[in-house]
Amino acid sequence: MRAVVMRNQQLVVDSIPDPTPAPGQIVVKTLACGICGSDLHALKFADRMVDTARRSGLPAFMDPARDIVMGHEFCAEVVDSVVGGLAAGTRVCSMPIAFDASGIKTIGYSNDLPGGYGEYMVLNEMLLLPVPNGLAT
Repeated sequence: MRAVVMRNQQLVVDSIPDPTPAPGQIVVKTLACGICGSDLHALKFADRMVDTARRSGLPAFMDPARDIVMGHEFCAEVVDSVVGGLAAGTRVCSMPIAFDASGIKTIGYSNDLPGGYGEYMVLNEMLLLPVPNGLAT
């Protein structure tokens, strides 16, 4: 898939592998994604953010030396039907976190889970909220 990747304190367009969902997750297509002040801060100061997190006792959430697909303020579309009853094509949003057997990861600040700057993301089914009809993306 195509994505805007944070690499070496720059944003570059590149092709990366499509995300693969873990049990309880689904693939969604990004429709829109905001550019947050936190994204701009991370672009320039990701190493400091990670260092501060470690010093305050939080686990490391990203490695700035590796590619990161940012974007944690998004609207997406369900690609396949979801067990919970959301049909393919349903517009959804979610908290920007995902979890699986390995733990909790932040969407948009993870080396392993692409955020909304990519064509596709994986989201946890139980965190999906449908976006009401009539709201533009």
